Amino acid sequence: MRRIHALILVLILISASLSGCFGMNRSMDPGGVQIPYWDSPQIEDTPIVPTDLPTTAPAAPEVTVRPAEWTQVEWQPYSCAYFTLNVPYGWQVQWDGNAQNLWWTATSPDGKIGVHNLDHDYAAKDPAMTQTLGFQKPMTDASVRGYFEMIYEDSADYFTVQKSCVPENYSMLQSSTNKQIKDYQALYATFRDATVGEGEGVYSAVLFDHDDIIIRGANYANWEIDAIVTQWAPLGQFVNWSPVLAQIAQSFTYTDYYIQEWQSWMNTTVNPSSSVNDTDPVMEAFEERSKSDTIIQEKRSDMLEEYERVYDNDTGEIYRAYNGFLDDIGDQNRYTPITDSQYADGYVGWIDK
Repeated sequence: MRRIHALILVLILISASLSGCFGMNRSMDPGGVQIPYWDSPQIEDTPIVPTDLPTTAPAAPEVTVRPAEWTQVEWQPYSCAYFTLNVPYGWQVQWDGNAQNLWWTATSPDGKIGVHNLDHDYAAKDPAMTQTLGFQKPMTDASVRGYFEMIYEDSADYFTVQKSCVPENYSMLQSSTNKQIKDYQALYATFRDATVGEGEGVYSAVLFDHDDIIIRGANYANWEIDAIVTQWAPLGQFVNWSPVLAQIAQSFTYTDYYIQEWQSWMNTTVNPSSSVNDTDPVMEAFEERSKSDTIIQEKRSDMLEEYERVYDNDTGEIYRAYNGFLDDIGDQNRYTPITDSQYADGYVGWIDK
């Protein structure tokens, strides 16, 4: 029996020693009752989520850059007995006349964009002599502006000259002829007609005065209008299409057949020159147009058609982008809003969703 008691005592001592080694001591609760460690309330660890981690950037919107038609022109040659010309593929060329008086027109398939050249035209000084002299209309306002207003008064709902100027080559032109120039103007005008709708264009001509010929109280004299050049496009698009129209005009060349016929008619060996090749005088009025009016017009167009105009800093080009494009792409350096003055510079395409 004593041996059994001794064994129990040894086991108790060993158990107490192990409890101290592994920390399984009893703790004291607030009420003074000892609680074993493994019976103590446990506090679960709460994971800490960092708040300074970078957020995922929103995905860039999927957009399509759509080049404008005037930047993707494919050229094709045109030729007839009197001249050769380069025009955009699919454009139409019409002409009539001969070496004494020739006209031609190159237009887009729908006729909304084009360039027209006429060597000479005439108008009666005396309205009563119009039919007698074989003219269609008299010109009561003896000026380049009056001539174009007369031409378009029946075909256009309105034809309004917005800006006019005397081209810089006036003195050179006067010195090259023995006729007296009465008026030489380049005009920028807006109009509306059945083909184009709301349109704009540049118009240039030289008006010569002929001495009056009075017979029995009637004036048989006429006005002579030469080097008549017109270019047009829908309102707001002329600045985009003007390089294409200029390239058409500059490609114009008389054929040998025309030159021989003209020399025979004029009894000269001098070669004829074409004013249509030099587009600078025609464009002077357009370049002097009121920029403030153009800016307002272009801003209004963007607002109505829900566009915002942006500048591509990588290419130096201007696009019409859908409203909200700059907000969608967020912080970046490639596209920025254009300045007010850049509204008069045109654009090369669209950015669509």
